[in-house]
Parts: sequence; C-alpha cells; structure tokens
Amino acid sequence: MKKSITFLSMLLVTAGAIAHPGHGHGNPLSPGHYVTNPEHAIPLTLAIATGVVLITWLANRLEKRFNKK
Repeated sequence: MKKSITFLSMLLVTAGAIAHPGHGHGNPLSPGHYVTNPEHAIPLTLAIATGVVLITWLANRLEKRFNKK
C-alpha cells in the first residue's frame, strides 16, 4: 500500500511540470478555462475521481474496523 501511495504522490507532484503556453480564448484564470479545455478537464476529473475512491475506501475501512469492536 505504501508503494501505491508513494507512486500516486509522485505522479500528482510531477503533473504540474507539464506546463504549456496559453491556449483557448478568454481569461485563463477563470474556472471555466479549467473545465472546458481537455488539457485541464481530464486531469481534474481524474483527480476528483481518485479522491472520491480513496475517501470511500478509507470510510469503508474505518467502518469495518469500528464495527469489529
């Protein structure tokens, strides 16, 4: 499990290194820019999905641990 967490952490930390010049139209700092451009929307969706899966897994694990006692 530690290897998986370490690998995931390394992946997330290095994701910011994939910088690119401006693209699209409109304000690049607006939330719409991050939702409508695939360069941002795909990693954002994956990050949210990963967070949901991890939180659900942790909640289930904690529930099982407390129900055993």
